[in-house]
Amino acid sequence: MKMFFPRVRTNDPETSHAAAAQAVNLAEHHHFIIICALNKPGTIYDIAERTGLDANQVARRMSELESLNLVKTEGKAKGATGRMCRIWFAIKRGQQEMLL
Repeated sequence: MKMFFPRVRTNDPETSHAAAAQAVNLAEHHHFIIICALNKPGTIYDIAERTGLDANQVARRMSELESLNLVKTEGKAKGATGRMCRIWFAIKRGQQEMLL
């Protein structure tokens, strides 16, 4: 599943454009491993622990996955920082599409 999310603004320097071009494949890889890790629901901290990504990497990808209807949130739980965090679930149809 090819996805496009802007990672650079048109007026950003050329180095930012080069970095954004490299980030596309990385983001798609993150999407895939996050979806695989959502065989059971969790907060971004739970997902980070399951995937080896850091919580910031996971958090950046969740809104992208949500806009693609691959994940949803339902409820909240205390996260690693002690703050309440959304609990993320894979949408089964989307999870199956990503794994094909």
